[in-house]
Amino acid sequence: MRHSIIMAAMFLALTANMQAKSKTTQVKLHFVETSDVHGVFMPYDYINRRELRGSLARVDSYVRSLRAKAGENVLLLENGDLLQGQPVCYFYNYIATDQENLGASVINFMGYDVQNFGNHDVETTHAVFDKWVQEVKAPVLGANITDVTTGQPYAKPYAIFHRDGVKIAVLGMLTPAIPNWLAEDVWSGMRFEEMVQSSRKWVKTIQETEHPDVLIGLFHAGRSGGIVTESYEENPSQRIAREVPGFDVIFFGHDHQVCEEQITSADGSRVWMLNPANNAINVAEAEVTLTVKNAGRRNAKVIN
Repeated sequence: MRHSIIMAAMFLALTANMQAKSKTTQVKLHFVETSDVHGVFMPYDYINRRELRGSLARVDSYVRSLRAKAGENVLLLENGDLLQGQPVCYFYNYIATDQENLGASVINFMGYDVQNFGNHDVETTHAVFDKWVQEVKAPVLGANITDVTTGQPYAKPYAIFHRDGVKIAVLGMLTPAIPNWLAEDVWSGMRFEEMVQSSRKWVKTIQETEHPDVLIGLFHAGRSGGIVTESYEENPSQRIAREVPGFDVIFFGHDHQVCEEQITSADGSRVWMLNPANNAINVAEAEVTLTVKNAGRRNAKVIN
């Protein structure tokens, strides 16, 4: 099961700048990402009436086995496009609207630590995704979604987690190409900022205000290519890894392509890029090992 479900793993050794007399400890973290699930909660395709290899039911079994060993040091990340796909999504989106959206129920049952917006989540309209955000217990991210009325983020930009004295920041964004596909009444009151500049802004904010030991990118946008206009790129994840220093791992999705790639950033640091593709056939997993002396800011890191 382990080898068939894990798309990728990486190891990150991190040395923190602490007091000289403090005790050195080692902390191991497991980050597990799903993306572009498209309603595949159970291993059955109700449209084509056939069994499926992937499903969140299968992912749940794997994550439970990890948590049995590592406890709270497993962080489960959901990267968008959850609310569209299988008929069960449409039933809870548009028919059983007086009940908790099944997409929220599944996220809560599995104990996801964070949820990111995807373009197909926005596609469901405000009536659906605004309700869903309120029902999901984990923070729902979208740093480059701006409320045009207030000028403030429409969704939570990032989430902070503390595990064994390690401070972790997860920055979530989604492709800004949504106006290319969806009528404005679907996303009224929202503006989708270009991701490279938005990531520069939020990485600076996170580094200056939060001082995390680990910075994770969670991007519902592909590796590269797609729609390119004067205002935005549909899939700038690789460009962000190269041009915006600060990230340790970038989990991405949207393009439905399995990817495991190491990128050298502008400051010479190395960034792992991981994409599990779609329909919960795989997960992307990063295993991060940190050597720390008490709690404090990061001083140096070596990626093996």
